[in-house]
Amino acid sequence: MSESLDQDAAFSLLADDTRVRIIQELGRATASPETGIPELAYADLKSRVDIRDSGRFNYHLKKLVGNYVAKGSDGYRLRWPGMVLYRTLVAGLLTDHTDPAIDRFSVGTDCHRCGDPIEAHLYETLFRVRCDSCDSNYTDIYFPSHGLNDRNEEELLQAVHRRSRMIRDSMASGQCPWCASEVTAEVHAGDDSLPSLHDTRDLTAYAVYHCTDCTGFQYMPISQILLYHPITISFYYSHGEDLTAIPEWTLSWAVTDTMTTVLDTDPWRFSVQIELGDETLTVEIDGDLTITETAITP
Repeated sequence: MSESLDQDAAFSLLADDTRVRIIQELGRATASPETGIPELAYADLKSRVDIRDSGRFNYHLKKLVGNYVAKGSDGYRLRWPGMVLYRTLVAGLLTDHTDPAIDRFSVGTDCHRCGDPIEAHLYETLFRVRCDSCDSNYTDIYFPSHGLNDRNEEELLQAVHRRSRMIRDSMASGQCPWCASEVTAEVHAGDDSLPSLHDTRDLTAYAVYHCTDCTGFQYMPISQILLYHPITISFYYSHGEDLTAIPEWTLSWAVTDTMTTVLDTDPWRFSVQIELGDETLTVEIDGDLTITETAITP
């Protein structure tokens, strides 16, 4: 078994360009269409990294073997921590510092608060879908710069929707999408400003999901938690629609509290109504953000 490393030692292993290039070449080999995780022979890996000095190459390769790289009978391959590091490098998570050239553009939906067009744009490394007229923020998600390349506006919005849904679904289910730790869920009154200074929606209350281990954090209207619940997905499916494919910013009931009624505040209890076709789904939610009652009526 490999010897475990402390954080300082793990980071120090990456403090040399040769070691980073070894990780990159092993990752590129793994990213090929072939099945499984291939092993690169010593000579092949050395050639790809383009290091002539065998002593220098051996020194840096040996530093990586154990934690990031595994040595097998046919050569070398990435271990899981090495895979995570390679994917981080590809995504640009460690190096994002400038905004890609993406102009502000309309998403094709009007603001549910003021009626002006909702627009998409980048703020530093955050992709936002919001109304610039009234500062209603409907989606605010970190999106790796690598994923912004070679996508038109429609493809980009689909990708942002999928990433936003993946992250919020994981948080709402109680597991942090970044570190896999447990997530706490709370209801906050909307008396003061929302957690984001760029969001001025009028919400009577909102849900907060927080990972205390890695600072993972998401907040949303109470009704939005229903986007990720089987009862709502099934309700949409019965009407021939795939809720998982619908961007949240197009659904007024999910991004505002216009269809949410506060039944009690101590403890919190809510009722959310979702109208679709000739039916209405009514869901009651308690202060733990647990669904307690559901009903479908004509």
